[in-house]
Amino acid sequence: MKRSISLSQVVAFLVVVLLTIPFVEAKISHNKGAVINTIQGVIWDPYNQPVPDVYVELQNELSMTLGRKRTTNSGRFVFTGLTSGSFKVKVLTTGTDYLEQTQDVQIVNLTPSMSDQAFIDFHLKFDPRKITLGSGGLPEEVFVQDGISDEARKHYRKGLDLLAGKKDKGLAEIEQALQISPNYFDALNRLGNEYVQRKEYRKALPHLIKAIDINQRSFSSFYALAFAAYQLGHTPEAVEAARASTIIKPNSINAQLLYGTVLRINGNYDKAEKALLQAQTLSKKPVSQTHWQLALLYNKLGRNKEAVEQLETYLKIHPDSPDKKEVQDLIAKLRTQASK
Repeated sequence: MKRSISLSQVVAFLVVVLLTIPFVEAKISHNKGAVINTIQGVIWDPYNQPVPDVYVELQNELSMTLGRKRTTNSGRFVFTGLTSGSFKVKVLTTGTDYLEQTQDVQIVNLTPSMSDQAFIDFHLKFDPRKITLGSGGLPEEVFVQDGISDEARKHYRKGLDLLAGKKDKGLAEIEQALQISPNYFDALNRLGNEYVQRKEYRKALPHLIKAIDINQRSFSSFYALAFAAYQLGHTPEAVEAARASTIIKPNSINAQLLYGTVLRINGNYDKAEKALLQAQTLSKKPVSQTHWQLALLYNKLGRNKEAVEQLETYLKIHPDSPDKKEVQDLIAKLRTQASK
């Protein structure tokens, strides 16, 4: 059933190298008593996606290193076995495009047998010295949402861990988080993206649309919505969502490629060429789909010599392509047309 997607927000929207610091084990308790103090949390990137494989450092109040953990695939870290006292938690961003962040944490044991748990999240920002932010607004304007219950956050984090372990039960946990807090952006965005990855595009649409209604600076929501709309044949809506993704993140190869693709399908040929050539410029290595889309565009415009060049590049990138014979036949046909 083909229907129009409600995207009023879209239409209106225009615009680690490891540090070698010796570990100091003072203040980390390894007592075998009943008290187990922990500090844990999640590292998020500027698009509210978890950041895996970065180091998080635990320090005492004098900034001396007590330990270091690497984040999991779901961006989580945990320090356990701590004494009571004042600590600092620092995200080490060496080798990334992010700025370092540090948060102070207090561990308090109200009684000798009562454990304490501290939960902290980091929302990283881009380092302007390392990345071109573009003119469509600052991607590092991180969306921080208040009013989300601790119970919803608990289900969401559990869902992330299960999904990182390739367990589908993670979807149910994130759904549960949304039942508790229906406007929970992180849960809406992640669930929508998960359904897109699973090619369940219709299931993805309502989650992504609502995520965008809540946060109009979300690259991942706009991009996933554009891709889902494209796969479902909702081309005008795909164009608007893809355009928004290129405004938020103009240096994204995937965003420019998708935008050029849906523009070509929609008949906006001049804009399509501009976006596809931008994707080509941004690519450090040739991307086969960029050349394929340019070939389709140039053929549509009757620029068959250029279409042949793009198809030849496509075959150079994929010499063992299963459609090699069909592409070679198409090249021969276009050469004949170009010579007339």
